[in-house]
Amino acid sequence: MIMYQTTIGMYSIEGKNYTSFGIRCDAVSIEDISPDKRAVDSLVALCNSEELEPIHLYDIVEDFLTSNQIPLQTV
Repeated sequence: MIMYQTTIGMYSIEGKNYTSFGIRCDAVSIEDISPDKRAVDSLVALCNSEELEPIHLYDIVEDFLTSNQIPLQTV
């Protein structure tokens, strides 16, 4: 079974540091998705509950970033 996890990292833009969260599983890692841990944790929970195949992760993250919605639960 594939398990997704939230990652944390420190980043810098134009000399300003910030903390951001990402998502990873065994095969794929996408960093710096959002500074909103709750939103990324919700995305991780959705990926785990739907048993998302890693090949689809980039598309799911893109949809997440462009939807302006936090996925709180599966439909």
